[in-house]
Amino acid sequence: MHFEITHEFDVPLDALELAVLSPDIGLMMAPFLATTSVASVETIEHVIANGELRRVLRFQANAPLAMFRGYDIAREALSWEERCVYRLGNHVASWSVAPREQFRKYFSASGTCRLEPAPEGRARRTVEGDIEIKAGVLSSLAGRMALVEIRKIYDAEAETLRKLSTL
Repeated sequence: MHFEITHEFDVPLDALELAVLSPDIGLMMAPFLATTSVASVETIEHVIANGELRRVLRFQANAPLAMFRGYDIAREALSWEERCVYRLGNHVASWSVAPREQFRKYFSASGTCRLEPAPEGRARRTVEGDIEIKAGVLSSLAGRMALVEIRKIYDAEAETLRKLSTL
């Protein structure tokens, strides 16, 4: 299932990029995640070298998610890492989501995140991606429900970037 999410920011591209590069993004995102299923986010890796940012954020969802109420879902099944490589030269990141190894056969997601100038000195971030959920006949429903949560998480990240870009 393909998705695209765009956010506009009232700051120039260089200010938005500095926010993206912040080592505090995971920590500062936590308060904005209150409307999502995410219980916590932790920065596992944050390295800037050779014109690239390599970052790994670990997310833990609340258990059980609404879509799984009534089912016994292990807490570990609701944990994932988002791996991102952002290239400063072209303002584009590639990202992938990796659930814990034993659950990777059921879920995968990857895509890109692009920063670009917008009219009137503003900036725009566009996240594109594809998710695949293998849950038999429930795959389509689970995918649509996952997209709702993904949108909420990227909205929370956008609010974090707004805060970081105006500090």
